[in-house]
Amino acid sequence: MKVLSRRSFLRGSSVCLSLPWLEAMTPSNDGAPKRLIYVYSPNGIVPGGWLPSELEGLPDGLASPLGELPSLLSPLQAHVPSLQVLSGLTQAKARANGDGPGDHARASATFLTGVQALKSDGAVGLGVSADQVAAAAIGGKTRFRSIQLGTDGGQLSGQCDSGYSCAYSSFISWQTATTPAGKESDPARVFDRLFRGGLSPGNAAERMRAQAQRRSLLDFVREDARELRRLLGHADLHRLDEFESGLRELERRLVDFEELRVDSVPDDARPSADPGSPAERFKLLADVLVLALQMDQTRVATMMVANEGSNRSYPSLGSTEGHHSLSHHQGEAGKVAVIGAINRHHVGLFGYLLDSLAAAREGDAGLLDSSFVVYGSGIADGNTHSHHDLPILLAGGGQGSLHPGRHVIWPAQTPLNNLHLALLERMGVRDVQLGDATGVLTGI
Repeated sequence: MKVLSRRSFLRGSSVCLSLPWLEAMTPSNDGAPKRLIYVYSPNGIVPGGWLPSELEGLPDGLASPLGELPSLLSPLQAHVPSLQVLSGLTQAKARANGDGPGDHARASATFLTGVQALKSDGAVGLGVSADQVAAAAIGGKTRFRSIQLGTDGGQLSGQCDSGYSCAYSSFISWQTATTPAGKESDPARVFDRLFRGGLSPGNAAERMRAQAQRRSLLDFVREDARELRRLLGHADLHRLDEFESGLRELERRLVDFEELRVDSVPDDARPSADPGSPAERFKLLADVLVLALQMDQTRVATMMVANEGSNRSYPSLGSTEGHHSLSHHQGEAGKVAVIGAINRHHVGLFGYLLDSLAAAREGDAGLLDSSFVVYGSGIADGNTHSHHDLPILLAGGGQGSLHPGRHVIWPAQTPLNNLHLALLERMGVRDVQLGDATGVLTGI
């Protein structure tokens, strides 16, 4: 059997399509590439229902195996063997530190930077985020250094929280102290950028014509695929069939999603609100991301479930009141119940991403086995705006470099940036400075 390069791809008219991992590819001493993914959820969590009960009252630094997960984490029960609950981590720079109100803006701004955000009439001053440190170091190995996604669009100008720039609430990924990394919220546009050379959807009529003329990526590369099949063994042929089938299904879903927003009415009559549900948007973004990771288009990504301070309502969960408003529940039982439902819903979306990573195969393993996937918020309790003992989850195996299936309690005030440094080190990025980090977090 002929040996293929890990960077093999199919070629077609103006299209290059990277392949998933196949047995016929050149063996590598490094094995599958490692991936670093951060998922951010806004407004903190409701007290109770997050921490596994078996560690209550135990000293700092102890760990215990995860068993039955508490209510807010219950959507992740199937991923317990790949999951760590990390308690005691803090983002001290999200606190006021003399700057007054604005905890939501600071929460997202500091989540991956650990730098006190400049508060100056909407001006921006921050620091490079952990994901972009990784992207700068290893991004040259892939077509895209990193990918930034979110269900809400990014806002660069204006003030969104007590004098802080809206950019702080809209982005968690920062290329420089003054420039956030661009974030995409349209799954079809992300797909086109990654796999179709950045085809612009244009206005409604042009978009409809583009959809009518659009052919499958695999149709472009049919001849290359036919030649490739002659080189593959039975197992690889089966993998290629599954890959092609999954890609076609994702394309179909993306077209369906686009068509929800494109009809025969003129552009000036189109509503500004997106008719697609935020949950479906997140899932489509997750599917595109997993495909990009599987095809080694990138190895670094961030996702925002919603912008920090989001006041999105969730009528399907029992309330039309906004999320941010509900987070200031003052202990009112009804509001606490809805916030808990929102928290569990967001964790469920994270679970969908983990499901997709686990299902995407790379040899005998899933992408989750080679990934570091962090979920969390820069606010602990949304009612009090606390920034210590943050709700942080770490999923994945990192090619055996993690010890999942545990709940670990770290000493109070341990910088969250210490976790970022530990993950950067496992990604091969060492000896870097990151915000208020005091060292590499050990024992994960």
